[in-house]
Amino acid sequence: MNKQYPGRRLWMVVRLLAWLPLPLVTGFGAAVATLVTLVPLRYASAYRVVLINLLATHPHMTYAQAKKIGRQSLRELGRTLTEFSHVWHRPVEETLSRVTHIHGEQAFLDACASERPVLMLSLHQGSWEISNLYVGDKGSRDKTLIMYQPHPATLMDAMVKAARERTGSVLIPTNSQGVKQALAAMKAGGTLGILSDHNPGNRSNPSVPFFGYDVPTPALIDKLVQRYRPHVFIVSCIRGEGGVKDIHLHFEEAPAIEQANDTAEILTAMNSGLQRCIDRNLSQYQWTYKRFKWSPRGRRNWYRQSNRLLSEIRKGTDRKTLGLHPDAKQ
Repeated sequence: MNKQYPGRRLWMVVRLLAWLPLPLVTGFGAAVATLVTLVPLRYASAYRVVLINLLATHPHMTYAQAKKIGRQSLRELGRTLTEFSHVWHRPVEETLSRVTHIHGEQAFLDACASERPVLMLSLHQGSWEISNLYVGDKGSRDKTLIMYQPHPATLMDAMVKAARERTGSVLIPTNSQGVKQALAAMKAGGTLGILSDHNPGNRSNPSVPFFGYDVPTPALIDKLVQRYRPHVFIVSCIRGEGGVKDIHLHFEEAPAIEQANDTAEILTAMNSGLQRCIDRNLSQYQWTYKRFKWSPRGRRNWYRQSNRLLSEIRKGTDRKTLGLHPDAKQ
């Protein structure tokens, strides 16, 4: 099938949602996501992934607590996904007006005004899409680059790219050509943003701890830090108590990353920074991502065997014996 066709259907849905009021759109997304948590677990693969991730990364969390936070997480993910329609298609000023708090803004602006490059490490949490518009608006025009994963449907990819570049940032793909552009931007003293909580496509990337488990972590970040010694910020964007109209942006300076001297130290400090952001707001992180799929020894079978593992946990089986514990033999 031509990639344009599935892309066109999704494009039309996004355009339609953009015309509706934001509270209605995100409320609809939250309601649909909630339905996923109400069907039997054997049919709810996304919910099983959320529960496995929560229980494996938080050894003291009970199964009941994981279910509660897992439901909240899926509701928040529903809000995030439907919110994209407004972020991509409504006026930029309207979207940025929802940002009520910016923590660490002056440090970020000062870094952008300096001669050193700036490296932003962000994660899939809360209203993370809004941060793209903000950094493009505040950074140096045409010198702020954002790495992104191109959408397989060409029509959707063109829409997303155009929407994210409206405030002046430039999107570059996560391929060899994009890496060359990223290196050039750092050399020229520019600003680069990377979603850094994903599984790198090439499993030759180094494995470092994340929530106590060794996982493949993007080696590009280590290369950028060691070669160009940029200002480094952990960037997160979450919804406050006021919901979708109460957005909090955080720019956290990361001296531990900037001053680290080797690959393991740099990437471990980065994962620790991401973990702190996640733990501050567990329910808004995208726990549906199979971040722990690979270990240095090969594939972990957590997600393939999620239904059985969750059944064992409900019966009271020790998570260490199931391998769902940082202290278990990996």
